[in-house]
Formats: sequence, structure tokens, C-alpha cells
Amino acid sequence: MTRPKASILITRPQPGADRFAQELRDALPCAVPMHVSPVIRIKPVPETLALDAVRGLIVTSEAAIPPLTHLTTRRDLPVFCVGTRARDAARAAGFEAETMGADADELVDAMLRFGPKSPLLHIRGEHARGNITGRLSTHGILTRDIVLYEQVAQCLDTQAIGLLEGTGPVVVPLFSPRSAALVAEQTSASGPRYVVAMSWAVAAELPRGWAKTTVIASRPDSMAMTQAVTGLFDTYGFLETGETRG
Repeated sequence: MTRPKASILITRPQPGADRFAQELRDALPCAVPMHVSPVIRIKPVPETLALDAVRGLIVTSEAAIPPLTHLTTRRDLPVFCVGTRARDAARAAGFEAETMGADADELVDAMLRFGPKSPLLHIRGEHARGNITGRLSTHGILTRDIVLYEQVAQCLDTQAIGLLEGTGPVVVPLFSPRSAALVAEQTSASGPRYVVAMSWAVAAELPRGWAKTTVIASRPDSMAMTQAVTGLFDTYGFLETGETRG
């Protein structure tokens, strides 16, 4: 029987946390101890939404779709998305949506090549990176933004702290710079922590020595994060070899 020698701590917001946990369960050859303790909670912001002059929407997270659909019944505007999750959520809500890249930089590059009709409206959270609005507007694609949700900081629960402060190895996938900073500030300076970061920007938020090792996903998406986690288990021998689950 294959037995795990490390645990996994997932700190991303819901519902993505539970979904990613299931993706890992499906990808790993045995049942690995896994704990979910989000350090960010998505909270809609009371707001009105004026779309009269808008020719298209930009969505950089699936978290934007619920408040967007709550505030408007319009589905005639094209939605330009970062990542497949945001695209799929927008399509499920009735929008015509396309993925324009895996991160803000790829989206901006693709939009500059595509040349969409403007003005555009970027639906975003309180904390955002990439300056999408400014970069597009500078190049003639008039864009403004509106904050429709907050990313409220949460404390790690007792079990999560125990994993991060314990003596056993713990694998910590981190999906955003803010999540990385929030996790690091709630824990001690070092430990047997094996980080899988979605990007170099995420890894940069961790203090030197906080993690025993850090792996950067090949692409800033959930599939690449899953592959990086499973690869880390193989590289560091966190699974005792033997009969795998059938």
C-alpha cells in the first residue's frame, strides 16, 4: 500500500479550495492528509453598476461573476477573462466569454493584439495587481474598473497552524501574493514547509527561509499547480512506494 509522508494545507478562498483539494485527490496515487483553511474570504461589495456606455467586460477571477450577475441582467456584453475558471463561470452565467490569457500580463498583451471595442469595464476585487486598466488605457483601449468584492483576510485555524509549526513536512500550494503574505505573517520564520507557488510574484511574498523549498508552477493555472504538487511528492519521496490505490 502507498502511504503518504507529508500533509497538504490549502489556503485559497472557497469554492476554489475544495475544488483544488478534489483535483489533488484525483491526481495523487493515495489518500494524502489534506486540510483546508482559507486565509481570504470573498465578500460582495454593495455597489451599483452602470453599463450604458460599456462595450465589454474584463474579469480576472471567477469571484467577480456572482456579484456581477446580481447587479445586472444584461448578457450581451463580451467578457474577456483571465484563466479558464473565470471564463467557465461567465459562460455558465449566460455571457459570451473568452480566455485571453493565464494572468494579467497575458490578458493585456492579447487585448492589445485583438483591439476590442472600448470603453471596457474591469470587474475586480479590492486587492488587484497588474494595472490592467492603466495599461490598456495608455494604449488607446479606454478602460475603467469597479470593485465588486472584497478579499477579507482570515486567520488560519488551529489545525493549519499546527501543520505549519509542526515537525512533519507539509506541502503548501499558494495561489496569490496576498495569500502567501497572509500565511507567512501568521507563522514562524522557518519549518519543513514545501511551497508550490503559482508564480514568482507569489513566492516573493514569503520571507527568506520560511519554506524549506519552493517550486514555481509551469503556468499560472490550477492544472499546473496540481502537476507541481504531485511532482513535488515524487521528487521528495513523500509517498512510500508500493501498491497504489486502484
